Amino acid sequence: MNEKVDIVLSVYKPNIEFLEKQLESLNEQTYPNIEVIIHDDCVEERCDRAVFERKLTKIPYRILPYQDRNLGYTKAFERLVKNTTGAYIAFCDQDDIWLPEKIEKCVNELKASGSLLVATDRMIIDAQDEIICPSVRAVSHKQYDSWHTGEDICKYNMFICYAVGMSIVISGEIARKAMPFSEYTGHDKWVIACASAEGKVSFLEQPLVKYRRHGKNVSGTLKGIRSKQDYMEQRVLDHIGIISDFEKKYPDYKDLQEVKKFAYARKNHNIKDLWKYRYLSLDVAKFEIVLALTPDFLFQSILYFVRLLNDRLIK
Repeated sequence: MNEKVDIVLSVYKPNIEFLEKQLESLNEQTYPNIEVIIHDDCVEERCDRAVFERKLTKIPYRILPYQDRNLGYTKAFERLVKNTTGAYIAFCDQDDIWLPEKIEKCVNELKASGSLLVATDRMIIDAQDEIICPSVRAVSHKQYDSWHTGEDICKYNMFICYAVGMSIVISGEIARKAMPFSEYTGHDKWVIACASAEGKVSFLEQPLVKYRRHGKNVSGTLKGIRSKQDYMEQRVLDHIGIISDFEKKYPDYKDLQEVKKFAYARKNHNIKDLWKYRYLSLDVAKFEIVLALTPDFLFQSILYFVRLLNDRLIK
């Protein structure tokens, strides 16, 4: 039985050329039971609905009624999930490209492994569709890019997202149970946390998606961070918010106290505990130990070198 997969797509003033390529890749999926559900989150400038009619010729789609305010990235996906009925949900951005077998292989993995969520490896492409990294898995030795099916990633994912949203397919029941999504993080990190707290998660070591890197991507290394105060508010205090929301949903989660101790060590610049719990996120711990010892005027230099290192890892 080919159970229904809902592909949930949020758009916000998309580059039409990129969006068309994304839609074309959805239209060519080999899995036979798909519906695309679309939310337009830009009140000021709506996306031309004709693009969906032109490009989604083989699979059904529906556009949710317009809202009178912008919801923002995370809540847009929450609204989309609320409007799903499928056995599985695939999160979709507006400017990537999926390989034709992406949905089929992910659903097969979920059924075979009994997992609640699966993520895949990804290629990275530029604005001209040129592949600048054929496999993130192959070049990154970071824990969040090299985990395996069945590993307990929940406590680690609290601090560094262990999969990009467009690479994820999740049980519809688990995604709907994860609502409301925490406002302190992206939908991808939140559903990974919930799915891995509930049961098994999988990783497919095949690059089944082409992740487009360009100047307007929502995600990015330390995106929007210009000062130590920005970092504290957007990376440290937000994590306490995530953990607080998670605790309300999963008060008996086995590693909750461990996660909270590391989070508050970050808030309080407690170098001893940052080092003690560094296994939860080694890069975060090392960066924040240095940060605690760094005067404000040197922070911009640190940001520059961190971003430069990240760019080199994926080229």
